[in-house]
Amino acid sequence: MKTAAMTAPPGAVSHKKISLAKLKPYLFMLPAVALIGFWVYKPLCQTLGLAGYKWSMVPGTTPEFVGLQNFTKLFSNKDFWPAVKNTLFYTLGLLPFSIVLPLFIAAATQTVRGRAQKVYRALFFVPMIMAPVAVSVIFQWLLHPTNGLVNKLLIDLGIIEQGIAFFSNETFSRLMILLITGWKMIGFSTLMFSAAISGVNREYYESAKLDGASNIRQFFTITLPLLSPTVMLMVMMSVLFASQWTFAYIDVLSQGGPYGSSTNIYYMMYKFGFSDMNVGLSAAAAALFFIVFGLIALVMMRLSKKYAFYDN
Repeated sequence: MKTAAMTAPPGAVSHKKISLAKLKPYLFMLPAVALIGFWVYKPLCQTLGLAGYKWSMVPGTTPEFVGLQNFTKLFSNKDFWPAVKNTLFYTLGLLPFSIVLPLFIAAATQTVRGRAQKVYRALFFVPMIMAPVAVSVIFQWLLHPTNGLVNKLLIDLGIIEQGIAFFSNETFSRLMILLITGWKMIGFSTLMFSAAISGVNREYYESAKLDGASNIRQFFTITLPLLSPTVMLMVMMSVLFASQWTFAYIDVLSQGGPYGSSTNIYYMMYKFGFSDMNVGLSAAAAALFFIVFGLIALVMMRLSKKYAFYDN
């Protein structure tokens, strides 16, 4: 008696093997895709859904459908436009700390060799690995209006007569948040640019030296063009994540004050949801800025493809 496998056409078994071989990569990807779907896309869909409801999250209450009412309330809210303005301030203000300074630091330390190079890079990178809350507490002590080291120095030098309450002052609060965030971000960007510079072919620099090009000329004609993909990447990251990076310092140091002078869109959404207990308004703000930042990311990706130079 012949079995089914014996009576099957010759090409059937090989076709089955080919199909299984094609499925294997997708099976390996399945756990990662499932985790991303559960932890990223499921909450995203829930947030977009809640944008059309009014709900306080109080146990026993049910969401009430209000349509686009949350969006109209959002645009008329007194905290909305100051938060947008401060977000732009943080986004533009972080660019020198995440692009300009790290780029020059990475280029300057590239000529340092051996153990000294590792020490320099470690010194710049240490602030990045420090917990934001710990950093906030340290700066809270340094900038304390009566006992802070900074105020004591300024008074001793005769610059000021009495201590400045940096995080309770409308002029200084958001500036201090920007400086602290920028200080923390320099290390990460420096490491990224240092790694990118290490990948540049050294023959370009040797040829430039033979032609009599100075170090500054080499930087602008060789290093900067070849680093354009990394520069575009860091610009995109700074624009998209500036609000997220400043959130912890706003929450610990100023709580968005005084009078909303240091708040941003992330902290505004947090206050809507957990201080005002208005999940629908918070979700509407999240949905709006998800679309806005998505469009910004799309534009910047197109600009990167158009203007970034790749050494092929």
